[in-house]
Amino acid sequence: MKHIWILMFILVLLGTACQQQEAAPSENEKVVPQEENKSENENDSLSTIPVDIHFDDVMFQLNDLMEIVGGSYEFDEVHRTLKIKIHDDEYTLIDGVNVLERNGEFVPRDDIYFTASQEHEIAMPVSFIEHGLQLPLSYKEDVAEFQWFGPTEKVGGPPASFGFEEWDVERMVDYLSFLEKPIKDATVSTIPSHLPGAPREYRNGYHEGIDWYDFASGGNINTDTPIYAMADGVVVRVDHDYVEYESPEERDKDLMLTSEIGETPEYIFDRLRGRQVWVQYPHGVMNRFAHLDSIPEDIKVGDRVNSETIIGYVGNSGTSDAVNNKETAGLHLHQDLLIYGELFWKPLSQEEVREVLVQIWE
Repeated sequence: MKHIWILMFILVLLGTACQQQEAAPSENEKVVPQEENKSENENDSLSTIPVDIHFDDVMFQLNDLMEIVGGSYEFDEVHRTLKIKIHDDEYTLIDGVNVLERNGEFVPRDDIYFTASQEHEIAMPVSFIEHGLQLPLSYKEDVAEFQWFGPTEKVGGPPASFGFEEWDVERMVDYLSFLEKPIKDATVSTIPSHLPGAPREYRNGYHEGIDWYDFASGGNINTDTPIYAMADGVVVRVDHDYVEYESPEERDKDLMLTSEIGETPEYIFDRLRGRQVWVQYPHGVMNRFAHLDSIPEDIKVGDRVNSETIIGYVGNSGTSDAVNNKETAGLHLHQDLLIYGELFWKPLSQEEVREVLVQIWE
């Protein structure tokens, strides 16, 4: 019996030694690094896209990306807007505006834009792939590589049951009541022409936002009047390098085009807003602060701000007064308030809009 136990013990030792010997590589065996030992699925998901250097940016052709991800896009020649759809995600850009809208919310980057050739071939910087699609990139010679596993869960945007088009005054007030006034001692104007939806015949359009003028809002509004960020949010646009229209004739040329087509193209609309700062808040709420005179130097894209953060000062940039060098004429803050990319007042009448603003800020 004793000999049997000794024999079993020896067999166990021999088995353990054999396992250890099998685990250790021989001198001729190649140890494959983890990076090279990718699974078959990972290798299959690796996609490459041709790139080239253009004005110090690494660019790709949008058609090449659409072939990889199975997406589509539409370039509107009149408005000079680009709309990209990839599975459930929708992306929007305006020519000349380096701000990406993704599912109604705005990405805090200032390096995403597009260029369109005469044949409407679209080129974009790789930052769209990295920060818009959130896909890490690596580079090899004249291509960029990224892992594409197919459609992913939608990034942001309103919930399926949002029902924005059916909102009433009470629902709107409840949703926007977290916002404080952009000008501390001012009173929101209820003059119809200062409210959203008012006609703007000079550019064949309508007023999209809220105007804060001295004579209507009080508060001694001038170029020293600070504009506050209104709530906790993230800066998604800062026009530190804003360039005014060179002449009244240049601005009039844009306005003549609006007369010819009967509406205001988005890229012209953006120029008419002058110097701007945009702030994105939670739950899809976003403010466009326009016609600013100046912006604090330390305000930059990606900054987190709050109701006590000064994001700019009242001005008249983009207006006919500014173009005609009337520095103190027509000073006011223009403020566009959006919810998931839609102007907040769209489901309401102008009287209901007035009631919402009074309840929020008065």
